[in-house]
Amino acid sequence: MKTFVKLMTLIVLFSLVVSCGGTPAVAPVATQAPAVPVLLPTTTLAPVAEPVLSANEQWAKDNGLGPYQPATDDWAAIEAAAKREGTICVYANSSKITKLQKPWEALYPDIKWDCGDTDSIDVKMRAEQEAGNVVGDVWFNSDGHILYGEFVPNQWLWSFVPRDVVMPELTAEQPFAVARHAIDVWGYNAEINKNGCPLKNWWQLTDPALEGKLYTEDPMTDVSTMAKWATVAEHGDEMATAYKTLYGKDWTTDPAAQKDAFGQEVPNAGWLWVKKMAQNHPVVVDEIDIAYASVGMDPKVEPGYGWTGWNSVEDTAAGDIVMAPCLEMAPTIGMAKTSYLAVANKAPHPNAAKLFIKLALSPDGYAPWAAIGTYPATASIPLEEGEMPFDEMLSKTWLMNPIYDWENAAKVRDFWAISLLTPK
Repeated sequence: MKTFVKLMTLIVLFSLVVSCGGTPAVAPVATQAPAVPVLLPTTTLAPVAEPVLSANEQWAKDNGLGPYQPATDDWAAIEAAAKREGTICVYANSSKITKLQKPWEALYPDIKWDCGDTDSIDVKMRAEQEAGNVVGDVWFNSDGHILYGEFVPNQWLWSFVPRDVVMPELTAEQPFAVARHAIDVWGYNAEINKNGCPLKNWWQLTDPALEGKLYTEDPMTDVSTMAKWATVAEHGDEMATAYKTLYGKDWTTDPAAQKDAFGQEVPNAGWLWVKKMAQNHPVVVDEIDIAYASVGMDPKVEPGYGWTGWNSVEDTAAGDIVMAPCLEMAPTIGMAKTSYLAVANKAPHPNAAKLFIKLALSPDGYAPWAAIGTYPATASIPLEEGEMPFDEMLSKTWLMNPIYDWENAAKVRDFWAISLLTPK
């Protein structure tokens, strides 16, 4: 029995030794099934809808104008299309436009030159757009307040600037090609006043002694003159300083600065000048040439002061008149007006219009207007010999603001009309 017990003890001990020193048992590993991708419901993206264009926008897009102008101008294709159109009609507010006919015909003998110098461009083009019977292809005009205030919102004009023309002043808000800037000034009779212009301050123009001796186009009917007097109203602070310089007191002390019998209030010194100028009853003329004559030798007109373009001194050089500009006026010697180029909406000859704008922005296209007091907007066209840089000129003049002028020109017209009836 003892022998059996010992034997069983040895067997148990041997089993323990083997279990401790042997290879441990490995538990079976569970096989993991490959991950099954989770399929989400398929979402179908709606196609991005093309913006719906107005009929005018679609026309501009079809003809590569305005925001739809290609990045590169294919002039060979443009010229070929213009020859098929066969005609160009430019509405310009300068008689010098006729001097571009020969250069045009030399470049494009197959495209007939039609139209040219005309009055009331805004009236003509507005009527054509409203009637859907467009005749004029190109707007070549200085009434920027009408361009940006009325024609752009109505999509009646589209911009086009040749891609190779450098015109630094263009912006997204004002993208239309600029042909030139011209300075308007007060002109005087240089033969009578051999020591220079007697006027040194804009407020002297309101002196009762000059009643009947001031000449200007009628701001009641001429939208350009209306905008210029709006520019005076815009510069109320400068006009206030000029008033104090001349009279030694604030403009608010002027009797005309008070509310008049018609209930008209005077917002600033610029508006006061407009009122007092109207009360001085300037002689209004239909043609600015008469204003030139007023400071020259026309025996029918008493010499005085005419609101005119600085470049009219070329007529003086030719011996036609004896006008010279008043260049020491405070607070400004004049205003810089801008001549814009644009293509009429649904113009019958849009490609010919592009060719004309290309010509107008070239040295040959600028040549008819090249004179002291006129500035090309194209960077590559040189200034006249002896002419001060435009930036320097702008420090002496007021650049007309088309947006302000649009918002205020009609108010100035009404203010002027009432002021005409208000006694001094």
